[in-house]
Amino acid sequence: MTPPPAFNTRIYALVRAIPPGKVLNYGRVAELLGVSNGAREVGWAMSSLPASQRDVPWHRVVNAQGRVSIKGSPVAAAEQRRRLEAEGIVFDDKDRLDLKQHTWDPAPWEVEEILRTAGLPASSHGDS
Repeated sequence: MTPPPAFNTRIYALVRAIPPGKVLNYGRVAELLGVSNGAREVGWAMSSLPASQRDVPWHRVVNAQGRVSIKGSPVAAAEQRRRLEAEGIVFDDKDRLDLKQHTWDPAPWEVEEILRTAGLPASSHGDS
């Protein structure tokens, strides 16, 4: 199942705002957008990122364990890790990054402002 385009647009707007050297996990992206249990939908949106949205720093979204989780594409997984390391993120011997150190934690008002600036409604109501 593919998430609705409006939800994808909201995801991409939020991910664009993740600062270099910081990450969010799939579930946290969904939570910040007001969608509980939406990690899978965020994953689908990120994996179907259209060419017109290539300015989205997709590499800054990791799984809940702090790992790169691109399945089926070792090249893309290596590229994600390379990009994160280029931003100063260090992985441990179990291929995890320190989520406590690198997770971006925007305030609700910041998320609302990000969405508003992108011309999107702050509320997820009616998008799914």
